[in-house]
This record gives sequence, structure tokens and C-alpha cells, in this order.
Amino acid sequence: MSRNRRRWIPAVLAPVLVAGSVFGFSVQANASIDLPDKSASQILQMINTNPDIAFSGRIVKKASMGLPPMNIVPDISQSMIDEMAKKMPKEMGDFLPKASAQGELALVLEFFAGTHHANIYVDGVDKSRLQVLDLLSERNYIRNGNELWAYDATKAIAQHSIVSEAEVADAEAQARTLFNLNSDKLPFDYTSPAAVAEYVLAEAGKYSTISVASDIKIADRGAYQITITPKGNESLVASATLSIDAATGLPLAVRVMAVGQSTPAFEVAFETITFDTPAASNFNFTPPAGTRIVEVPAPTKADVLREFAKATKGKQIPTEAELEKLADAKLEDLMAQGWGAVAQVPAADVPAEIRTLQADNSLYKELTKPVAGGRIFTSALMNIFFAENGDIYAGSVTVERLLAVAAK
Repeated sequence: MSRNRRRWIPAVLAPVLVAGSVFGFSVQANASIDLPDKSASQILQMINTNPDIAFSGRIVKKASMGLPPMNIVPDISQSMIDEMAKKMPKEMGDFLPKASAQGELALVLEFFAGTHHANIYVDGVDKSRLQVLDLLSERNYIRNGNELWAYDATKAIAQHSIVSEAEVADAEAQARTLFNLNSDKLPFDYTSPAAVAEYVLAEAGKYSTISVASDIKIADRGAYQITITPKGNESLVASATLSIDAATGLPLAVRVMAVGQSTPAFEVAFETITFDTPAASNFNFTPPAGTRIVEVPAPTKADVLREFAKATKGKQIPTEAELEKLADAKLEDLMAQGWGAVAQVPAADVPAEIRTLQADNSLYKELTKPVAGGRIFTSALMNIFFAENGDIYAGSVTVERLLAVAAK
């Protein structure tokens, strides 16, 4: 997929991630409340799966992953940082970013560092807006029907794309057909929320202890909580707590605690929320005067197949059945590893952008340290091993576990 098309990833995924499964914990979460008692299964059954839900609010994301200070949001180059380092007094060195992250890398890293606020508006599946509030500016990711906009006020650039409704409808129809044909193979009755919840709890219970935490008030709303604690000592995750709105079933917050830390390593949650339908004007976007508009063709099925053919370097493209079998095998392998799961990306499948990062970007050396056989990126919740042979191993596991898997 082209570089411009990859830029649409946050535009499409950000509202979906926030609306469907918010990760984090509200600053108002210290307010106590006493709701009618429910079991873990009953709480899971409450989770809202209505695609036509409408709401809006303010969310906050906080991350304390142990990353070094760096410039992520402002468009400051590494050369500018180096020049500032020469001129600033040594006593102020701690206030200076160590390196500059830009482009797609910056979008990834800012998710795992610092505090960010955003406004979110959702009206069903085809109207959503995520307004990320930067220090002196903002970014907007908007879907309004078949239109997609990604607007960066700092750079005065707006990317625009039109989604093919026919292709979306075709893909949804194929997905429904595939699901219906295979529904009898599911180990539970998918029409029964209770059966689905009990199956999820039984599977998760193989690797985790699941408990009902104290009721809480988040964004002035009563919420139930489920806490998941990994079994064993291979994971970096100490616990994860999901908070569910008692009235609507919408996930309001999740707090992730890392082993050895007394404060959350990662949290995002609603500070305020309303379930009134957002005004249509929230989804209408007109680029401000002086904005450079970039038209980005939405990737079609033919585009995906073409890019996949390039990635296979001329090898025969697997059939859909072969791809499904391969994906199932990899998923089953990761699930069998539980919280100690380690994903491997063979050298041949590593994107060229990452190779360029390893070769040219000083941020790579700043964020990684040398170990036997390669370099390793460590954080509170994720470790990544870049092997000398080009393979990459990643997991929310200890360094010892990661290197042991890579050595096999």
C-alpha cells in the first residue's frame, strides 16, 4: 500500500478504537458508587454491540511507558534539536527532546507517550469524528458517509478520500455469508450473549484470573468493572481493568498496570460523555482558506491484491482458503502461548520503512539498546527484539522470554 494510503490508518481506526473499546481510565475515577451486583458474565453480556449507537464526549489518554523524552507532535527536525542542544545551558538538557519522530512513526509513538486530549463524536457506523487537541493546534479525522477527511491544522494539509459504498456493501455481504456458513463450527451459540460470555470467560480463565472490581463513577456515570490478572510471570502486564457504563454498556475506560509500577502504564477514558445524537455540523468539514487539499484514492480490492503480489516478490499468491488457514494457525499459536505470546515477523516480511528507520534514524538507537544477537526496545508494556538476521520479535513479555523465543 502506498505511503499516502497508509496515512489513512489512524483516520479510519482511531474513531473505531475509541468508540468500540476505549483503553484507559478517567481522572474522575475516584468517585465511588454502589450498583446492583452482577457477575463477570453478566457484565460482559452488557457490553454494547449496537452499531447505531450515538454519543459524544471528551477523552484523555495518559501513557507512562518509560520512553525517553522526545519531540513527537510538533514538526521539529532532528537537526533543530541538535542545534538547540548546542545553545541551551546544560542545566536545561532534561527539557530537550532526545530525538525527533515524524510521519507514521510519530503517530505510533505519541499513542504510547505522554498525555493527549481529544473530542469524539459518533453517530452510527458512517459518521464519526476524532478531534485530537495538540498544545497549540489540532488534528481531525472525520468520516461523513462515504467521505473521509484527515486534517492537520499545524501543517494546513487536508487529505480527502471517497469510500466506495458498493465495495463496502459487497465486503459486508461476503463477510456475513462466510460467517453464516461457518457458524455451526463455533464452540458456542453466537445468538446467546450468555453463551458467548461464558465461553470468553472459560477461555480467558486458562491464562488469567478474572474478577469483578468495585463499582465506580466515570465521567459522572456509574460503571461496572472487570479486572483481568495474568497467571504466571512471563507477562509485563500486572492487570487490566475494563469499566462498562451501567446504563448503556459502552466501555468507558480501561486501565493497564505494568509489573513493578504503582501507577498505570497506559490509560484512556472519557472525561465527559453524552448519549445525545451529535449535531450534523460536527461531521461537515470545509477546509479552511489556505489549506492544501490532497486527494487520496481509497484502496480497492484490486489495489490490495496488487500490493500483496509485490510483497510476495513474484511468488504465487495464496488462495483465500490458504490465507485463512495460515491466519488461523498463527492465531491459535499465539493463543496457546497465553500472556506469554510472542509474535515473529520474518525478515522478508519486515516493511521497508522499518529498515530505513534502523539504518538512518537516530531515534532507533535512542530507543533501543544492544543485546546479544541484535537490539531491543523495552517499555513498561511492550518489548521488541530486532535480530541481526532481520527478524523482529514482539510481545508484552519480559526480555528474557522474548530472547528465549528468538533463540529457538
